[in-house]
This record gives sequence, C-alpha cells and structure tokens, in this order.
Amino acid sequence: MDNNYVYKLPNEASFKQEGLSGYNYSFNSNNISFTIEDCFKGHDKYHTNKYSSKFYYVVDGEGKFSINGKIYNVKKEDLIAIPPNTEFVFAGKMRLLLVMNPAFRQQDGIEGKNNDLY
Repeated sequence: MDNNYVYKLPNEASFKQEGLSGYNYSFNSNNISFTIEDCFKGHDKYHTNKYSSKFYYVVDGEGKFSINGKIYNVKKEDLIAIPPNTEFVFAGKMRLLLVMNPAFRQQDGIEGKNNDLY
C-alpha cells in the first residue's frame, strides 16, 4: 500500500491453482475484497460460497462460466454477478477482477467436482 488511498497489485501471486493465478489487493476490510485472477485455463473445481456475493469483471480476454448448470459465454467488459449459495465454475483465457462482498473468507467456500468446461 502506498498510502491510505492507492493500493498496488502485488508482484507475486497470492494463490495459484491449476488454471489460474490470483493476486489479492491488501485492502483491509471485512466488507469487501478485491482480487485479480489471471486465468490461463480456468478454475480448478466447481465452487459455491455460502456467505459472499462474487462479482467478476472481465478485464481482458474471453471464456465461459457455468452457473447453476447453465453456460454463459463472456468477453471483455462483461460483469458476472454470482450470489451466495450458487454453484459455478469458469474456463478460458481471461484477466478477471473479482470483488467479493462480504470479503473473502476461506471457511465459506465449498468445492465441488472438477471443472468440465475444458
């Protein structure tokens, strides 16, 4: 963090999965979290969050999301809004901004079957 107003993207990934790397902004809040996900293949497994809404903004690229069993093609500048208790997965070559409200908490996630979109 440069000051109380400007937050920089970290140089090193905060987490990695089989098909993406994630970079968490060090914004300290229980209400909201911000992450950049560089997706070169996709999310490893289907996921459900019990508590938070997830908002994915496609910064660049294109791909597809499977949300509650329906497939949506997405591209640059699309916004995908996923409410709590909604199963989803995504695949493609995309840079995504993920905003979560309330902020990310590891214990709220439920992983499902492997990603079948790729």
